[in-house]
Amino acid sequence: MKNLVDSMLHKAKVTYNQANAKMKERFYSLTGANAASVKEIADFIKNHPESKVIKKDYLGLQFTFYEIVLDGFHYYLEMKHSSILQVDVQARDEQIVAYRSYRDKYSLLTPIKFPVFEK
Repeated sequence: MKNLVDSMLHKAKVTYNQANAKMKERFYSLTGANAASVKEIADFIKNHPESKVIKKDYLGLQFTFYEIVLDGFHYYLEMKHSSILQVDVQARDEQIVAYRSYRDKYSLLTPIKFPVFEK
């Protein structure tokens, strides 16, 4: 019985988080807010020509680390093969994005709002 209740609670949490993410996505698309998903940020970092790239093999697994600083934003990306493990974006000593694949409840497609800084 306890497993059934735990399973129902887990499904309810997942459904709530998915609905919350969809509402955010819709809100940002309607308001035109500066927002990007973790996947979009990762693609931006990975494909930018100024990104510093370091590749390492650990126990037969290939990891790739990307880093770039643009317009006062510090971007960092860790990948294992094609899987996104970590994405960080910082600006002016403020953490904007701190995605970790092992703990975050949002999908890679959930938009994250970016602040607009005066230069």
